Amino acid sequence: MRPAVLTLAIAALFAGGVPARAEDDGAAPPPPEPPIAQIAQPAQIAQTAPATTPARWCAPELDALPGEVCSFVPAKEAAGPRTLVIFLHGVIQPDSGWQWTQQRGAARVGAKYGFSVLMPRGRRGIGPKTMEDWWTWPTAASAQKTHEDAMIAEWDAARAELERRTGKRFERVYVFGFSNGAYYATSLAMRGRLPVSGYGVFAGGSGATYLERAGAQTKQRAPIFVGWGGKDRAHGDQVALVRMLRKLKWPSKSLGQKRAGHAMTDDQVAQAVAFLAGPPPAAKPGRPKKKR
Repeated sequence: MRPAVLTLAIAALFAGGVPARAEDDGAAPPPPEPPIAQIAQPAQIAQTAPATTPARWCAPELDALPGEVCSFVPAKEAAGPRTLVIFLHGVIQPDSGWQWTQQRGAARVGAKYGFSVLMPRGRRGIGPKTMEDWWTWPTAASAQKTHEDAMIAEWDAARAELERRTGKRFERVYVFGFSNGAYYATSLAMRGRLPVSGYGVFAGGSGATYLERAGAQTKQRAPIFVGWGGKDRAHGDQVALVRMLRKLKWPSKSLGQKRAGHAMTDDQVAQAVAFLAGPPPAAKPGRPKKKR
């Protein structure tokens, strides 16, 4: 039986291309990847990707915060620490409307687990070969120097605005990334760039040597969940990432599913949430009462 796909299922939207993955400056170009994946339509948001050029970056049912950061707040929040997920999208072709399906998939995760979700937008002009002008994330060091500070400032401003609107602060923040977003999330984690509670990377992320060097020097080691599909031709990168995390003794967990493709499945998301949340804190033993 195929794993149920929560957010991403293979769809031949484009005929090939190259994976928007993490890369060091001067690195050799990555090999071809399978057809780009699409987020499966969530059941509770029965809308399809627009057939025409979208009028806005954020899907109509989502709020757009400054910086074109989309937001979702669940009708009912989960018990326990108030949680925010920052979802980093995969490569997005300009004016395709494909970002709406990714945003809706991320919102479905938030609705299911009672998490608020921020969905920021990458940058154009920094993509891999044949996708140079697509919306992607700065995986190369040079692009990070140019764009990263401004992007993270946008995320911080969006979080502050969402907290202002809801009147509550977030106690936990996770970063979830898919495909290109997962490669970038891995870079953020290895460099200890964000003060977050954990990362979930799906169908992306690698164990490249330069990332291992960065991770070996990082003291802020937020736990990382890695998910991949055996039918994804780029899944060797995620296997290498898992080996690297073990070598570094980094807190991590992984789930590879043989029949899944370039995808993010229900089981992977469920295990990511359970792992990152961790076991409930043990009750502090009380002092024995003195006999009178």
